Amino acid sequence: MTARPRALIVDDKEENLYYLRTLLTAYGYDVESAGHGAEALTKARHSPPSLVIADLLMPVMDGYSLLRHWKVDDKLKDIPFVVYTATYTAPEDERLAIDLGADAFIVKPMEPDELIARIRQVDSSRADAGFRPAHRPIADDQEIVKQYSAALVRKLEEKTIQLETANRALQKEIGERKEVSTRLETLIEQANIGILVHHDFKPILANGEMARIFGYQNKDQIRNMPDCRILFADSEQARIAAYYKERLKGGDAPGFYSIKGKRAEGTIIDLENRSFVIQWGDRLAVCTMLTDVTEQRNVEAQLRQSQRLEAVGQMTGGIAHDFNNLLTVIIGNTELIEETADPSLQGLAEMARQAAERGAQLTSRLLAFSRQQPLDPKAIDINALILNIDGLIRRAIGGQLELKTVLGTDLWHVFIDPSQLENALLNLAINARDAMPDGGCLTIETSNVRMDDAAVADQVNFAPGDYLLVAVSDTGTGMDNNTLAHAFEPFFTTKDVGKGSGLGLSMVYGFVRQSHGQIRILSAPGQGTTVNIYLPRAADDVALAKPEIRDGSLPRGSERILLVEDDAMVRDMVAMQLASLGYRVVSAVNGPQALEVLKREDGFDLLFTDIIMPGGLNGRQLADEARKLCPGLRIIFTSGYAENNAGHDGRLDQGVHLLNKPYRREDLAKKVRDALAQEPL
Repeated sequence: MTARPRALIVDDKEENLYYLRTLLTAYGYDVESAGHGAEALTKARHSPPSLVIADLLMPVMDGYSLLRHWKVDDKLKDIPFVVYTATYTAPEDERLAIDLGADAFIVKPMEPDELIARIRQVDSSRADAGFRPAHRPIADDQEIVKQYSAALVRKLEEKTIQLETANRALQKEIGERKEVSTRLETLIEQANIGILVHHDFKPILANGEMARIFGYQNKDQIRNMPDCRILFADSEQARIAAYYKERLKGGDAPGFYSIKGKRAEGTIIDLENRSFVIQWGDRLAVCTMLTDVTEQRNVEAQLRQSQRLEAVGQMTGGIAHDFNNLLTVIIGNTELIEETADPSLQGLAEMARQAAERGAQLTSRLLAFSRQQPLDPKAIDINALILNIDGLIRRAIGGQLELKTVLGTDLWHVFIDPSQLENALLNLAINARDAMPDGGCLTIETSNVRMDDAAVADQVNFAPGDYLLVAVSDTGTGMDNNTLAHAFEPFFTTKDVGKGSGLGLSMVYGFVRQSHGQIRILSAPGQGTTVNIYLPRAADDVALAKPEIRDGSLPRGSERILLVEDDAMVRDMVAMQLASLGYRVVSAVNGPQALEVLKREDGFDLLFTDIIMPGGLNGRQLADEARKLCPGLRIIFTSGYAENNAGHDGRLDQGVHLLNKPYRREDLAKKVRDALAQEPL
């Protein structure tokens, strides 16, 4: 049996490693990975691979340095080396890599099949016994430096050399010398990156952008520093000193790397640093070019968190859907048992129903988090809703806490599901209560806010526009940064075992995001917590919803209903309940079978169908085909979750009836009568 080839992939980004590892494994490679060049060298010298695929831009040791070490190592030099980069893509970058001995230079991204073909082409060429790539190791880092530096950097070096030449050779031509100096200063001052030249960390030159990045009034404050290492975090200073020493003697100090800076007031910031040696007068100095990437890193962190929550949401939504089918059967059958004459069975059935309804609340929260809970939005007055549930919130938080409501005037209306917003506010109130065990104050505030481009610039998935802000604040214990990072994750809780499911905030998060709003938490240990909910303003022409009035009776009828449900237990239970309400029911297992029934029989008044079904037709598609056969047929959709098939973004289309699983017989009876009372479309 032929041994599988082994590839070593080198990249500092985990997502890139994951992609290459998955791709190469699928094509028959055993894969080992390293996060930078130094780690790759150690692993390769211990156990040489068949092939190495390396990025160029990496910390500790970059790809160029790795390639240079690789090609002078007798143990490694004949192993194929493929460069795979998205940063260094210019012709001179490729030329440098090939000169250093690279067998292939591939620019990201590349289609998987094409990438594998290029890699196999390298393997095939290496298999030729006569193949020996010509390369010349480059010992001078200046070639690598040129690839790291942007056009501005090269221009700066050129002007610096011109100034030095003018100082030495044209001592009498003062005018020309001043002109060159002026051009250099203009170039440096107009740069949108911080530029610092120093000798043994004593600044020689600094520009205005350098002062702005670090929070100083002007560049002279930096130029007059005795030691420019104070511009960086204490934890970075030993590394800076080591790089400086290595760089001046021509060693392997990286020319590009990330570093933590320290502003004048002490704030730590994220920087990207490009450093290289230049000749300054009669001595060597180091030019450092710094870019502030703090805001970029914050946005990237928000994006990663958003993507992680999205993945968890997909998983929890699927689990909740399966449970809802089971709970629908349990709740339906216990209601039928409760109606029997046997008191002992009635008591047991009631206990089972109550337990099932608690389970339904959990699955509802999971669906809300995963944004798969079908919403029934209406235009509402937020202040009226808050006043309506004031008593419920007061009972939930208890008498030892003070409740304040600060309701804005002339508020815009919002288009949301009012019951979901009530649940969200109640969950936030309960969380606030638990954060104030010794008493405190819970405040609910409402106001109109207008978010422009600048206000949402550093926020992921936050569009500018008009929003109604609902702020729920407490004076409790607050949260640290680690807790804040996980606050919206389902089942994450800081409460004792048995005192919280960890689904409250995740439900609020999912509901708000599904309603096209945003949610932000402001908190610190000992300083309380504020949860800001931003709900988009409703269109001015949308009429306010009227409150629903129920008289407690159970609507009945005698119409003919076609029931379509692939789950046998759910199908049998719903058919039994509909029959007990007086309806004539015909059942089908899936969409194709339901269409055959409609072609064979007529006289159906209502189609009651699940949305997610096997057989090639989902509920939405079945409804469209059924109305072609039976114009005017009323339709009710039902589902454990909607997956956007009953409407748009989980919102129902006009005239669409949806009954969420699990449901009680009262909800089923009312929904059927509402649909049958509707004028045919």
